[in-house]
Amino acid sequence: MLKLEWDFAVYQETQEPRSDETAPRVARSALPLEKALGVIAGEDPRPLLVLRECARCNKTDNALLSPGYDNEKVLFLARWFHCVKLPVDVIESDQPFHALFPSNEAEHLFVATLDGALRLPLESDTSRSELCSAMSKVLSQTYQKDPASLFRELHTMADQLDVLDARIRALEDKKTALKEARGASSKGGDAKKKLEKLDAEIESARKEIADRIEVFQKSAKIDLKSAPKAGGR
Repeated sequence: MLKLEWDFAVYQETQEPRSDETAPRVARSALPLEKALGVIAGEDPRPLLVLRECARCNKTDNALLSPGYDNEKVLFLARWFHCVKLPVDVIESDQPFHALFPSNEAEHLFVATLDGALRLPLESDTSRSELCSAMSKVLSQTYQKDPASLFRELHTMADQLDVLDARIRALEDKKTALKEARGASSKGGDAKKKLEKLDAEIESARKEIADRIEVFQKSAKIDLKSAPKAGGR
């Protein structure tokens, strides 16, 4: 439920096909801001969370997730964003998405409505509360219900799932111990019934976990408001 999924934006402009039906590449150049937003948004209707990688955080999520801090709410809110990573060279003037991060001094990431009308710049050292507040502001303008209101429900559910996970581990330990005892004993009838009972209890706990997750996933489906297209298209 808290898995962070990134898109990695790529853009290569081509000329009209030549007589041999190949399309030669042209020298790369920066796209206008509106087109850059439209390209990274693609067909995804969600608001944008866009991160530029740098030499220090390249191939990690450290620019968004602070090591050593509680990132649970950030991960939770990110599920309602279209999360896009741009390469280290985005600050170069001829990089296609340069207009999104126009200088070395540009912010490390931003959250924005799909049309870019609301854009909130953020840094990797932004406090968790400020980051979540910015994410919530964009989400509340984009969705019919602010997903942040579901976070307490997720917390409660996570505690319940932890209890169920602990129960399954305890039952598995009992099952392992019983199998070992059964192997050392010639009398296995009673042990077999106990094993069957443990299997049933483990299956019941696993089903309860699946049911709780399904209920939460249904409650987390929130409709988008009618919104302008990416880049005002």
